[in-house]
Amino acid sequence: MTVPRVPEDALIAQMAATEIALRDAVFPRLIEAEVEDDGETYMALRCPRCDSLVEEGSLFAHGIGWTQEENQDVGDWQFDHGRVSFGQPDQADTSTLYYTHGDSPGHGVSLPEGWKEDWQ
Repeated sequence: MTVPRVPEDALIAQMAATEIALRDAVFPRLIEAEVEDDGETYMALRCPRCDSLVEEGSLFAHGIGWTQEENQDVGDWQFDHGRVSFGQPDQADTSTLYYTHGDSPGHGVSLPEGWKEDWQ
């Protein structure tokens, strides 16, 4: 059986393609920099796009939580209440797709070579 396509189907395909492209993208990498301020020297990350330091609250990890669960029982209860039930996912994929620096929407950056994210 062939299911007729509707224009909105292209949005689903576009979203999936965008996720793949973002996951594979390498934005300009943040730079490890030695900074001197008021006689103190310390290490910091510098944004190669805006040339400012990455300060607390200025670097954002963006992800899309994808999960797919099949619908459960379809019967009288669903029709009486106008609801469809799905199973509870064990764990949605919420891995990082890309990073931004700066105020929303910010600008895309990548972590320095060898750096990894740490979720607490």
